Amino acid sequence: MENIYELINNKVVICAEIGINHNGNLQTAKDMILAAKECGVDAVKFQGFKTEDMYSKLTPGFAHTENNVFEQIKQLEIQKEWWAELKELAKANNLFFSCSIFDDSTLNLFKETKLDFVKIASSELDNLALLEKQMELSDIFVISTGMSYLDEITRTVKYLRSKGLEKIILLECTSSYPAPAESINLFNIDFLKNTFSVPPGFSDHTMGIYHSVAAVARGAKFIEKHFTLDKNMDGPDHKLSADIDELRALVKTIREIEISLKGNQKLSISSYEKEAREIGRKSVIANQSITKGEIISQENTILKRPGKGIKPDETQFLYGRKAKVDIKNDAWITWDMVE
Repeated sequence: MENIYELINNKVVICAEIGINHNGNLQTAKDMILAAKECGVDAVKFQGFKTEDMYSKLTPGFAHTENNVFEQIKQLEIQKEWWAELKELAKANNLFFSCSIFDDSTLNLFKETKLDFVKIASSELDNLALLEKQMELSDIFVISTGMSYLDEITRTVKYLRSKGLEKIILLECTSSYPAPAESINLFNIDFLKNTFSVPPGFSDHTMGIYHSVAAVARGAKFIEKHFTLDKNMDGPDHKLSADIDELRALVKTIREIEISLKGNQKLSISSYEKEAREIGRKSVIANQSITKGEIISQENTILKRPGKGIKPDETQFLYGRKAKVDIKNDAWITWDMVE
């Protein structure tokens, strides 16, 4: 299986962000990998952390979390012995496997098993020491740019490149859960691509799938969408996540749209349009019977469909000439009928 950096040259890579939606249950995590595969995604991604190394126990509740953030997040950890099983299941189903890593202790768990790509969460974009260590896991970094200023993104990209990392994908992202439409900046997809000379993508925290679809039309080559088996499950991310039906629809829609992401500078028309052109365009039609030798004029002709006759922009060369044959009323006039 080729790597995602090669794959994005041919298709949009769609990643199901399982994240913490497994609710701390190994079987649920496995079921989510299999469901994501059935939906047609290319990759699955989890969140790996040791709560003690990521949150102070005094951290207040925020946004979509409960008041006791530490206790809530603690219940959503993936146990270290699960990682090998989860990766093995993903690979058995031809899915790229990745994880957002938030601390050194979790990073150490992957030093032997590696990742297909490193996913850097927006919150870790400025944690350069942790980012550098993750270069041991993969030479491909997918970086979310939520809650980040331009100078921070610039510093991170320059730092990684100075360390020899060149395969970088930057994702436009709004770190709000859920992210309202007015907070989304899809034009940043173009900006990230042009400013940093990288493949751009979109990490979607909105409700629904429309912004991910629009991002692809905008040029995103990597789409990350939170995924859940049931929006009504307990946990902070389920309600903003795509369920099975939505994820399946997202994949189907993106695959249909990406076929059309091309241009021909209007130098040709598709085979599908040729019949429409002939029937839909207008041409010169006799609006009465015209006898052989009669002068063809605006008075005895009309412009209407189909476009099988002389074209409207050629009438200046037609009017005033004689009919070579008898022309029936409502017949289209072709040049072989004219002297």
